[in-house]
Amino acid sequence: MWNTLVWRSLGSPDTADEIDDLRDQTLRLFMWLVGVGYVAWQAIVWIPNPPIGVPRYWNWPLFPVVLGGLAVTLLLRRRGARAAVAVFLASSAIDIAVAAWVWQSTLPPLFLPLVPLAAVALFHPLAGLLAWAGSMALLMAMRELGPLAFLAGDQMVHVGLAALAAVCAGWALGRNMVTAVEWSLSSYEQASRNATAARSHRAELVRALRQLDNVNYRLERANAALEAAWKAADAAERSKTEFVTNISHELRTPLNLIVGFADMIVTTPESYGATLPPAFRGDLNAIYRSAQHLLTLTDDVLDLARVGMGRLALARDPVDLGQVIHDAADIVREYVEAKGLWLQIDVPAGLPILSLDRLRIRQVLLNLLTNAARFTERGGITVSADLTDSAVVVRVADTGRGIAPDGLTKVFEHFYHGGSTDARPEGLGGVGLGLPLSRRFVELHGGQVGVESTPDVGTTFWFTLPLHAVEGHAAEAWRATALVGHAAERVLVLAGGDGRLARFLERHLRACRVVAAPNMARAVEVAVEVRAAAILADAAQPRAAAVGAPALEARAGARGDADLVVEAPVPVFRLPLPHTERLAEALGASDYLVKPITRHELAAALARLGCRTDTVLIVDDDPHFVRLVSRFLRGIAGADGRQVLTAHSGHEALAILETRRPDVVLLDVVMPELGGAETLAEIRRRPEMAGIPVIVLSGQEGGEGPLRLDGALTVVKPDGFKLEELLAAIEGLVDVLEPPRRYLSVSATAQAPRVTARG
Repeated sequence: MWNTLVWRSLGSPDTADEIDDLRDQTLRLFMWLVGVGYVAWQAIVWIPNPPIGVPRYWNWPLFPVVLGGLAVTLLLRRRGARAAVAVFLASSAIDIAVAAWVWQSTLPPLFLPLVPLAAVALFHPLAGLLAWAGSMALLMAMRELGPLAFLAGDQMVHVGLAALAAVCAGWALGRNMVTAVEWSLSSYEQASRNATAARSHRAELVRALRQLDNVNYRLERANAALEAAWKAADAAERSKTEFVTNISHELRTPLNLIVGFADMIVTTPESYGATLPPAFRGDLNAIYRSAQHLLTLTDDVLDLARVGMGRLALARDPVDLGQVIHDAADIVREYVEAKGLWLQIDVPAGLPILSLDRLRIRQVLLNLLTNAARFTERGGITVSADLTDSAVVVRVADTGRGIAPDGLTKVFEHFYHGGSTDARPEGLGGVGLGLPLSRRFVELHGGQVGVESTPDVGTTFWFTLPLHAVEGHAAEAWRATALVGHAAERVLVLAGGDGRLARFLERHLRACRVVAAPNMARAVEVAVEVRAAAILADAAQPRAAAVGAPALEARAGARGDADLVVEAPVPVFRLPLPHTERLAEALGASDYLVKPITRHELAAALARLGCRTDTVLIVDDDPHFVRLVSRFLRGIAGADGRQVLTAHSGHEALAILETRRPDVVLLDVVMPELGGAETLAEIRRRPEMAGIPVIVLSGQEGGEGPLRLDGALTVVKPDGFKLEELLAAIEGLVDVLEPPRRYLSVSATAQAPRVTARG
C-alpha cells in the first residue's frame, strides 16, 4: 500500500535524475498554464460587458500574489525541482484563497481541486492528499477568521469532495503511467545490459581473433620450449642419478668397512690370533650397533632418492620398547658418563610388545638423549616409560639449563637452537633437525610429542606411542607378526623374494606388511595362514591359477623352480620385481650383492654358484674393502687352502685373467677408468673368460639411475572381477603410470606398458 501511495519504483537512484527532469518540465508547463490563465482572466475582466461581474479595480491586488508565487518558484527551480514544486503548489492554493477573498466570490474555490491534482502529477498520491489537506485547512481557516465567511458549509464540503475526487482520479491515471514507466525503465535497463554484454562479447571476439592470428607461432614456440624442457629434465635426472650413485658408493663402502671389520673382530677374534679383552669387545659392540644404525638410515635415504616417493615410510615390527630404550641408552652412555653425568633407566617390567618401526623410535630416543646430554652440565638424565590405558608414555628428563618459556613453542621448529650462538655445545652436535624429525617419526606412529621445562632446573621431553600390542615375544616368527600386526595394515606375501626386497617394499607401500616366501607353493600356504590380501610374484615365477578356474602352468624361469601348478585363494599380482637376480641378469653376472655385505651373505652367494671356489679374484678400487672381503673369504667354512687374488682396477683385473683362471670373480661396479660394468662386458666378450662366474658387489641397490623394469603386470583374482573393481583399477593405473617422453614426440612411436587382467 505504501509503495502505491508514494510510487517508490520512481525513486530509484538510477533514475532519480531523469525523474527530476520530468518533474521540472511538468512544473514549467504548469507555471505557463497559471500565467496564461491569469492573463486570460484579466483580459476577460477588462472587456466591455464581461461575463463575470467583478469590479475591475479589485483585480490589481491579486497581481502581486500571483506574480510573487511564480517568481519564487522560478528562482527555486535552479536549486532543485522538489522545493520549487512545493512552493508552486502552496502559492497556487494561496492564489485561489486570495482571489475568493478579494472578489468575495464562490467561483475561485471551484479551482481548488486542481492543486492536489497537480501534486499527484508532480509528486505522488500521498503528496496529493497532503496538498488536499493543506488547501482545505487554508479555506477553513480563512472562513473562520472572516475573509471567507460568505462560504456556506455545504459549499466547503463540495469543494473538499471535489478536491479528494481529483486526488483519486490523479492516482488512478498516474498508476497506469507509473506501470508504463516501470516497464520502460526495466526494458531500458535490460537493453543497457544487453548492449554492455554485446560490447564485451565483441571485444572478446576481437581479442580472440587477434590471438588466433598468432596461434601457429605460439604453438611452435611452445613445442620448442617443451623440447628444451625435456632436455633439461633429462639433464636434471642424469645429475640426480649421478649424485645418488656417487653418494651411495661413497657412503656404503666406508660403512661396510666399519660394520664388516667390527663383525669379524667380535665374532671371529681367533682369526686375528688373539683374544679381545671384555672392554674392547664392549666398545666394538657399540661401534657395530652405531654403524648399523647409520647404515640403515643411509639405506632409507637412498631408497627415497632412487624411488622418488618423497615420503617417509614405517617398517613396523613387533618391538620390545624396553629393549629399544636400553639399546639407545647404551649407545650414548659413554658420552654421558664422560661428561660426569649419570644416566638412569626406569622402565617397568611387563610393557606390551608394540607394533613399531624399531629404527625410527631408536632414532627418536637417540635425539632426545644426545640433546639432554649436550645441554646438561651437572646431574644426569633419566629415561622412563609408563603404561596408560591407551598408550605408552616415554620421558627423557635432564637436570640441565632448561628452556625459557618463550622458547618452548619453538623447540620443534627446524634449525632452532635456543636463540643463542652458544646453544650448540661440542660433542654430538646437530643442525637443529633432530627434534622436528623426532616429532614427525612419533606422529607417523600415531603418537604425540611434548616438552616441559623450568629454567635452571631441567627439561623433560615426552612422547606417546599408541597401544597396538602384539601378543607373544618380539622374537617370534614373522607369521605371528603378520597375523596380529597393525589393525590398519594389509598383509602381502612375496613369492620367491628375499628379505631385503620384502623390507624395501614394506617401507614404500602404505599400510602394508610384506612377508617373504621361498616359492609360489609356499606363498600360497602362507597366504592362507596369515589371511593375506594378495600375493606378489615376479614375472619369471610360475603363474597361479585361481581357485575354481582352469589351472595355468608356466615355467619357473630364472628362479630354478620346476613347472608348477598352484591354486591361489587370493589375488595374485605378477609383475617385474627389482630382485637381485634380475639386476645380475641385466649386467650379465651370476649374482648381485648390495653393499654393505656380510660374511654370511657372501658365503650364501658362493654356495648358490654350485661350483668350486678355491681361487677367488677380488676387484675393487678400495684396498680396505679388498682386505675386508679377503678376511670374509678366509672366515667362511671350507676356506682351507683358498687362494685370494686382488685387483684394484678393471685393467688390472683383465691382466690377471689373461694369465690366471680363478673359480669366481667378485667385482665392484663403481671404479675409476674402466668401471665394473665395462669390465664385466669385456670378460663376457672374450671366449676364454666368458665362463667364469662373476658376483657383482655394488653400492647401488637398483643399479645406476632410476630402475626401469620391463615386463607385464598381470592380476589374477580367484572369483573374477567386479565392474567397479576394474574401473577403479584402470583409473588408478592411469593416474600413476607416466607415459614415456618419446610418446609425446610426433615422430616417435609409443611403447605402452602391457597391463592385463584375468578373472
